[in-house]
Amino acid sequence: FAPEDFTEGAHLDERYEWPVSYSDLAPYYELAEAALVVTAGQPFANFPQNTTRFRSRPPADWRDLAAHVESFGHHLGSLPMAKGTPWMIAARGTEFSSYHSIVAPLLTSDLFTLVRGAQVTRLNWNSAKQRVESVEYTDRVSRRLTTMRGRAVVLAAGAVDTTTILLRSVSSEFPQGIGNSRGLIGRYLHDHPKEWWPATPSHRMSALAHPMYLSRQPYDPANPLVASSLTIGLTSHRINTYLRRKTRSFGVQVFGTMIPRPDVGVSLPKAAGAAEESRPLINLRYDQAAIDNMVHARQRLRDVFASAGTSVAVDGPFHSLMPGSSFHFGGTVRMHRSPEFGALDGWNQLYDAPNVIVCDSSCFTTGPEKNPTLTAMAIAARAGDHLADDLL
Repeated sequence: FAPEDFTEGAHLDERYEWPVSYSDLAPYYELAEAALVVTAGQPFANFPQNTTRFRSRPPADWRDLAAHVESFGHHLGSLPMAKGTPWMIAARGTEFSSYHSIVAPLLTSDLFTLVRGAQVTRLNWNSAKQRVESVEYTDRVSRRLTTMRGRAVVLAAGAVDTTTILLRSVSSEFPQGIGNSRGLIGRYLHDHPKEWWPATPSHRMSALAHPMYLSRQPYDPANPLVASSLTIGLTSHRINTYLRRKTRSFGVQVFGTMIPRPDVGVSLPKAAGAAEESRPLINLRYDQAAIDNMVHARQRLRDVFASAGTSVAVDGPFHSLMPGSSFHFGGTVRMHRSPEFGALDGWNQLYDAPNVIVCDSSCFTTGPEKNPTLTAMAIAARAGDHLADDLL
C-alpha cells in the first residue's frame, strides 16, 4: 500500500483511518518482498517503490506509451510480481508458494511444528487468567477433537474463517464470541470489485511476457476511498512473447474499491453456538458508487491511449460484478485506534484478549485497490515481533 492508503479514509470519517502508518510497515514490507523475490520495473506514482530482486523491462513500444502518458498524469509500468529467479527448476507449481518458500524451510527447526489437517473450531477463554488459554481443532482424518494449549494465538485464517472462529469462541464472558464485546466482529466486510475484459489497441503492440500496471488515480480528499487499478496482459498464446511477436489481443483485469460499511457481513446462523458444522453466512453487495467506479475504469484506459495519440477499443463483453470473485475479503476483525470502531489495536491484538493477534486481511481498516497479500505479510511480521516481545 502507499502512505496515503492508511490515511485517506480520515477525509471521510474517523472510522476509516488506520492505526498504523506506511513508515510503521516499511521495514516489514522489505522483509516480505525479499521472501517473495519480487520482479518489478521502474517506480511510478501512487505506488511505492519495491524491494526488487530482478528488473522487468517492458518492450520498446510499451515503454514509449508509458513515457508519453506520464505527462498527462497516467502512470503505467511493469507490475511488481513474485516470480522468483528468471530461470529456475523448482519442486512447486508456481514461482512463489507460501508453503515451499516460507513454511518448508522452518520444518528443520526445533522451534516449529506443522500440524496438518487441523480444522480449528474455537479458542478457549480462561476467565480467571483473563486470556485465551487453548485452541480446539478437529483432525480431518481421525475426526478427533484436540485441544492445544499456548501462551498466545496468532489467527490468520482469512477474513471469513478468522471471523467464524472468533464468533464460535463463545463463553459466559463472551456470549457473542471472543473479542466481540462491542459487536464489531463480522462488520465492515469489504472486497475488491473485480472485472476482466478484452482490449484491442488501434495498432499491433508487442505481446507482454510481464504484465503492465496502470496505477490508481491521484488521491482526492473530496472523494476518498474510490480508486481502481488496471493490469494489462495477454489473451493470445504465450509463444508470441518468446518470438517477440505483436498482437492486438490483450486482456485487462480491474480491481476497484468499496467503502466498508458497519453492516454485518459475516455471521453465524442463530443458535449455531460453537458447533463445528455451523457455516458462516456472508452478506455483501456493491453499491452504485462501486459499480460506477468500475465502469469508469474502462474510460480510463481509453483516455490513456488517447493521451498518446492513439486509441484502444474496450467493447466487452462485460459481466456482472460478483462479490468474492477476487478472493480479497477483508475488514471483519478490523484494527483501529479506538475500540469503538475496531476489535484490534494498532499491534493487531484483540482489545478483549491481548494474547490473541489477528493478522490476515480481516484486520484491514479499509481496502485500497492494490493486492492485499504483501500488506498482510508485513502486518503479520510486525505484529509477530511485538507479540514475541510481550512474551519475553
